[in-house]
Amino acid sequence: MKITVLGAGAIGSLWAVALKQQQHDVQVWTRSPDSEYSVNYQDLNGNTHPLLFTANSVEHLSQSDLLLVTVKSFQVEVALAPIIKQIPDSCLIVIMHNGIGSHEAVKTLFPNHCVFYATTSQAALKADEKLQHTGNGQTFIGSLSSTQSGYNVLSEVFNQALSPCYWQEDIMEPLWKKLAINCAINPLTAIHQCTNGELANEDYQAQLIQICNEVTLVMRAEGYKVKNGELYQQVLTVINATADNYSSMNRDVFYQRQTEIDYITGYLIHRAKKFDIAVPVNTQLWQTITSMESSYHA
Repeated sequence: MKITVLGAGAIGSLWAVALKQQQHDVQVWTRSPDSEYSVNYQDLNGNTHPLLFTANSVEHLSQSDLLLVTVKSFQVEVALAPIIKQIPDSCLIVIMHNGIGSHEAVKTLFPNHCVFYATTSQAALKADEKLQHTGNGQTFIGSLSSTQSGYNVLSEVFNQALSPCYWQEDIMEPLWKKLAINCAINPLTAIHQCTNGELANEDYQAQLIQICNEVTLVMRAEGYKVKNGELYQQVLTVINATADNYSSMNRDVFYQRQTEIDYITGYLIHRAKKFDIAVPVNTQLWQTITSMESSYHA
């Protein structure tokens, strides 16, 4: 396939590398005007692979079979708007970011395209040209529209690049489960500037349980069957599996960048209000992160 990856962060670069290694014709679309994009990729075995990509080619974009969008949730609309006229009608679009809430803007931008959403637990770190794959995890891909069935071959493309990847008829369920994990891990690791693994300490357990209980109530109101304690156990599993990692929100706060809090905890609060469900612990975390953001340049 001819593929354009929009967004050259850690996850976008990781998927670009993995798809290129499967012999797909991959380019990376970046914020810089450069015509090439290079990375020194370190795989899970510690082996290093220097790789060079075409970058920002309008010709490549206009011929792309697949556009993988991996920018931050709040960047999706701004990143897509300048290039929308170069994206062919036949191009499949996959949106992959933390949180939920960009779909309304995407639907407006692409009323006639086949748009899919993906969520991944693959982990990577990027510093300048160095890209490190730090953890393997599941990826789910699917559509928000029942009329876009029959595209499960798309999940096979992703599965061959970075397994496992599963096709999901209702992509909102895995998006919600990932949201629950992000609601628990991201704000706390950002506020306390700690690794994911440090959240396994006893000091954080009561708060983690409260966060997960609030998310469980909202998910049940949304129609998902979630058992008591299920989300908390999933959060603990992720904390242990990614113990040495820093969450994306941790890094955003560290480098004084805008976070995705409005699309993670903010989205939870938005949906909770619809069902008149109180989520005080998550609301406090949202207020703390937004306050930290506003103090960056105070």
